[in-house]
Amino acid sequence: MKRTLIVVLGALGAQAAVAGVYVEMVDREAGAEKLAQKIYVQNGLGRFVDADGRATLIKNNTMYIIDDKDRSYVAFDKATMEQLAKKISVQMEKAKEQLAKLPPEQRAQMEQMMPGLSGGERKHTVEALDTGKSDKVDGRPCRVWDIKRNGELDDQICVVPYSSLPGKENFQAVFANFARAFEEMAKAVPMLAGMMSNEFDAQSKVNGFAVRTVGYEEGKLGTAQQVMRVWREEPIASSMFEIPAGYKQKQMSTGDE
Repeated sequence: MKRTLIVVLGALGAQAAVAGVYVEMVDREAGAEKLAQKIYVQNGLGRFVDADGRATLIKNNTMYIIDDKDRSYVAFDKATMEQLAKKISVQMEKAKEQLAKLPPEQRAQMEQMMPGLSGGERKHTVEALDTGKSDKVDGRPCRVWDIKRNGELDDQICVVPYSSLPGKENFQAVFANFARAFEEMAKAVPMLAGMMSNEFDAQSKVNGFAVRTVGYEEGKLGTAQQVMRVWREEPIASSMFEIPAGYKQKQMSTGDE
């Protein structure tokens, strides 16, 4: 999920909007390669499709999660997030009641793992650190950055400047739509604000698209990579940015239903 977020933010971080762009990401390990994500962007609209065919659509200041298996979708807008915030609040109060019944040692452990239960707040931090190194990914020169989350090395990304990518102008309007949708969500669920703003700040600092992402495992780089295999300008069919006919809207689950 975190690598998908890096890719999404990278795609959304470019400037202005005209032609359609298609991007394809793949997972590589031990000489094997498999599709990880497809990205379609045009006229301020964005569609992100994972390897299992699940699609995320960004349109009209709203983010939609589309499920083709049961022909349904969930809309992440202000009204939905307000409802979710109320449900989370009720769940937190119930959890606090259960916490109060635990022995002191167990209660202390739970409060450390989940600061929100005791009224505390765990700040989500994201840092982008320039390693000073350069590399090439499938022939594209890129700059190597380390990403730290909550003080720990999480990913290493190799970034291509937007100026070297065709159709880079297409992404500004999509980014603006995503930012507006996020702003509405954050009003309902304030804890999202700090988390996502830090992700956006880190992406702005690297100022490019991550053509390769490698995760850290206990401070050491792993062997699995997510790599950009395709980036090309092409017209995108308008149907790619529509909720399919006959799909029903579902309410977002909070795990208590």
